[in-house]
Amino acid sequence: MTDFQSFRNAVLENDDLQDEVMSVVMTATRNGSGLGDGIATLAKNHGYTITSEEVYAHADFLGQDGDLTDFELEMISGGVRSGGAC
Repeated sequence: MTDFQSFRNAVLENDDLQDEVMSVVMTATRNGSGLGDGIATLAKNHGYTITSEEVYAHADFLGQDGDLTDFELEMISGGVRSGGAC
């Protein structure tokens, strides 16, 4: 298993890590850049070795294993947790 896949699995299993990923995504969205570097740095801080190029190469990872997870749906919806108050 690649470090990217291992990191993805860790994110899907950990709510706190999901929050950190969403923070990186939202910051990169506001800034118009930095997503790959931000995710790569976050992964490194959690013991995984991935590059920003890998982040972009795996940009289609959502739903990779079949149905979308709640976290993947949240990423698509722009950070709105399902079942939460609006």
